[in-house]
Amino acid sequence: MNNETITTILIILGFLVTFPLFWSTIVYLISRLGGWGSMAEAYPYREPLAAHCYALQGAILRYSFSYRNVVKICADAEGVYFSVLFLFRPGHAPFFVPWTEISGTKKQYFLFPVVDLRFQRTPNLPFRIYKRTADQLVGVANGRWTYKE
Repeated sequence: MNNETITTILIILGFLVTFPLFWSTIVYLISRLGGWGSMAEAYPYREPLAAHCYALQGAILRYSFSYRNVVKICADAEGVYFSVLFLFRPGHAPFFVPWTEISGTKKQYFLFPVVDLRFQRTPNLPFRIYKRTADQLVGVANGRWTYKE
């Protein structure tokens, strides 16, 4: 093997080690700054019962951290489950919030209608979802939850 081949192999190996560490660190920091990590600590995950799931949803957290098309939201008779795609999982543990601990208010976020969710155990952390998703959750809640217009 010549020096160029060895250098190329070392660069590739360095990238394969460095990039995942860099990615995981950035995603973890976003979870802490945006508030997802705090919500997951306050609301432990449990398996959903007969849930209606909506994959590739969006959410906007504190400091306008946007989770566009990476959130999976599932809802059943007990409450709502939130998780993210596997690649964004560092620092983003899935969590479950009972219907009785969720309040919501319709707002405008730039040009988009959103519902600002607030959870009782983390009241200062906004969790905004698009209104169309919130409307689907209202249907699944079957009278257990709705948001203010």
